Amino acid sequence: MPDSKEAMHLKMLCEGELKDVLHTYEYIQGLVFAVSAAPEIPMPETWLIWAFDQRGQIASEQQADELTDTLMAMFQRQLRDMRDDNVELPAALFYPEDHGRNSPLSMWMTGLLAGHSQLENVWSDAWDNVGQKEPAILPNMHKNLKFCLGMFSSFADIPLAIQQAEEKGNPSLVEKLPTIYLSLPQALKQYVALSGQLVAFLPDQFETFVKQK
Repeated sequence: MPDSKEAMHLKMLCEGELKDVLHTYEYIQGLVFAVSAAPEIPMPETWLIWAFDQRGQIASEQQADELTDTLMAMFQRQLRDMRDDNVELPAALFYPEDHGRNSPLSMWMTGLLAGHSQLENVWSDAWDNVGQKEPAILPNMHKNLKFCLGMFSSFADIPLAIQQAEEKGNPSLVEKLPTIYLSLPQALKQYVALSGQLVAFLPDQFETFVKQK
């Protein structure tokens, strides 16, 4: 699937006038994926700043507005795709034969994991709600999330994943990674589906009102 016009505009900003201000294009793509998949989505003013690499600053209000509009358009498109069960790994994210840490795939996964880390409290609150309402299903849900995050971590830093596997007596991982890579789209779908399961256990507005009284 080709990149959307919003994504292409973000790429232009990341590689052009805002190169010294933002994380890489792929990193931000992964970050937006994580935000869109959260059980409870944070307000824009919370997550938009996570796109900044803090090496510089935006020169004008016009630049800030342009970036905000672009990120929000990407976010809204990602949400629509997830609601339509259209969860895919971007076509440009090939398996890096040189195992480089700065490959587009690794950058995308790093952004996803950074977003998940920022939203750890949101996921934790969702787990607590499941534990209160249906604790029997919690271990399997935790297991599924751990599996997904483990896969994402492996491709965020392939050299580290290979090193850790060798230290644990699994030197064959390096040969298996290209095949494991093919299952990344399914892991992304599982991650989004798991979040959807958690959403069902979030308190509705009435329950939240009662707790606050």
